[in-house]
Amino acid sequence: MTATAAKLRLLNRISLAVLLFWSGTLSCLLWWAIANEEDHALHYARLEARANFNKDMSLRNWISKRGGIYVPVSKDTPPNPYLAHMSERDIQTASGKQLTLMNATYMLRQTMNEFSALYGIRGRITSLTPLNPDNAPDGWETAVLKQFAGGVQQEVSEVAEIGGKPYLRYMQVVYAEDSCLSCHFQQQVWKKGNVRGGIGISVPLEPYLSLERHTSRLLMCSYGLLWLLGASGVLVVNRFARRQTLRQDNTEAELERLNAVLSRQARHDELTQVYNRRAFNQRLCEEWQQWQRKSTVFSVLLADIDFFKRYNDTYGHLMGDSCLRAVAEALQKIATRPGDLIARFGGEEFVMLLPGTDLSPAMAVAERARQAVEQLAIPHSSSDCAKVVTLSIGAAASVQAAAKCSCHDLIDLADKALYEAKNNGRNRIESLPSLRHD
Repeated sequence: MTATAAKLRLLNRISLAVLLFWSGTLSCLLWWAIANEEDHALHYARLEARANFNKDMSLRNWISKRGGIYVPVSKDTPPNPYLAHMSERDIQTASGKQLTLMNATYMLRQTMNEFSALYGIRGRITSLTPLNPDNAPDGWETAVLKQFAGGVQQEVSEVAEIGGKPYLRYMQVVYAEDSCLSCHFQQQVWKKGNVRGGIGISVPLEPYLSLERHTSRLLMCSYGLLWLLGASGVLVVNRFARRQTLRQDNTEAELERLNAVLSRQARHDELTQVYNRRAFNQRLCEEWQQWQRKSTVFSVLLADIDFFKRYNDTYGHLMGDSCLRAVAEALQKIATRPGDLIARFGGEEFVMLLPGTDLSPAMAVAERARQAVEQLAIPHSSSDCAKVVTLSIGAAASVQAAAKCSCHDLIDLADKALYEAKNNGRNRIESLPSLRHD
């Protein structure tokens, strides 16, 4: 896997991890928000139940403090049979209108029925020992009243179905008072301060649940939009990072290519594409140090194109450049061993470094090089030694150097041998005696 592919794969993994984290976080927050909406719905329904209970208790207390109220006898409000023991249950006005006494319980039961018909909120006053069978508790009310009687709780609420519809059923305890005993005197279990029963309120939950569903849909849409924005942001950042990574890697590749080009240009001759003098000198120093440490032999061949100035004057500099390239290519075909080096030494001069080669085999390589250039048959009408381009070569080997010599002394020896070849008629190779004089 390339470095770029590894970076892109890492970016994808990070983006996926961020997206999963974002999705998980929003899912938890959405669940929490919807759960809160459910709690809020029940909370507000419970507040409404308490408000209705307080309203009913206020009405009951007001009537109880006044000993009840007289109302006209009608089909809806007949005399209360459970108040028959009272001497003034029924009275007649001076005009002859019949009135009957309504105590707190009787009136509260009627107002609860009318309120339920108008607003859907049901109310009941009940007891484990009711006088009126209509006030007998159902199963849920019985269980709650027993809790009240045991002193466990004073308030209970629970979600239940009534007639197939959801309601919040709510009940608070009611204690026996003096006003209660006037009606329940025959029930000896009733004593002041005892649990008399409870007032229950049943609030329809459908309006609250409808609001909860509407709010939950808004929450889901809002969180869905947030998720979409977050996911889009992750994708945008991922795409931007991918582009930046690719751009950076392309830039780095281009820099590497340019560095390679510059490195080659720094070590190679621009015209002939063989090594330049700087690269040759560096390599020569390395071979010299190797020779000094390990006595490894190497040779240097210094070659010069014969009468090259005349060639340029005769054929022009463009042809002169072509001639230099052709000679460099011919020399490269001669020095083909690993470690062999061909360099342009300057102008029309070339140098060959031959590691592991003593003077005698170096002379043989020089002769092959001379013949290779001559066989190119590049016309040179201005030459005094041949009608084609030729080389003069001077050879020197590390074994010729004295202990106190430097690598530059070896080049000087090859240069002197080159001049010797020129003095002896050119188009030839020469070597000089050893530099050893110690």
